[in-house]
Amino acid sequence: MERAGLFHACLSLGGSCGFDEEHSRHVGKLALRLYDQLEERLDLPDEARDILECAALLHDIGYAEGYEGHHKTAFRLILNASLPGLTSRDLALVANVARYHRGARPDEKHPGYASLGADDRSLVVQLAAILRLADGLDRTHGGAVSDVEVRFEDNRLTVLVRCPTGCDAELWAGAKKGRLLGDVLGLRIEVCESCCCEER
Repeated sequence: MERAGLFHACLSLGGSCGFDEEHSRHVGKLALRLYDQLEERLDLPDEARDILECAALLHDIGYAEGYEGHHKTAFRLILNASLPGLTSRDLALVANVARYHRGARPDEKHPGYASLGADDRSLVVQLAAILRLADGLDRTHGGAVSDVEVRFEDNRLTVLVRCPTGCDAELWAGAKKGRLLGDVLGLRIEVCESCCCEER
């Protein structure tokens, strides 16, 4: 995949669906920050970073048809899109990761997820877990979280977030939506402002 072209293709698709570009870009930034710190622990394949970025940019395009079920709508819109540089497998991965940014967890009862091979299903779960957390960290769509850092301590994953202007809603949503990532890693997850965590 040629990253710049793919990035612009995702923005073009998002724009055609009237997405919130600022929110989507910010979620993408946070998702990639998390990815880069978790990649080694999760042992992800080379293409995973691009898959995650595309899914982050497109996760809310389902709003084009309304809020209700917008994650499922995003899945359908992405799966039926043409994104240069993505194979049909890549497109299915992006669609599934975006679909699971909210709502039910990946489940083999869902046809789109069940149609993937075992390795791809595992990849979707891992990337969706990162995307869920990143999306939670922009709960208000205001870019309140400027950066994120992860620390592994015993049986806990601590997610330190920097919030120059405060971010109570993001901390709450990050903790809630971060549970899947905790389950993926087999760790208890804690999300807190970096200044507060570091003072303990």
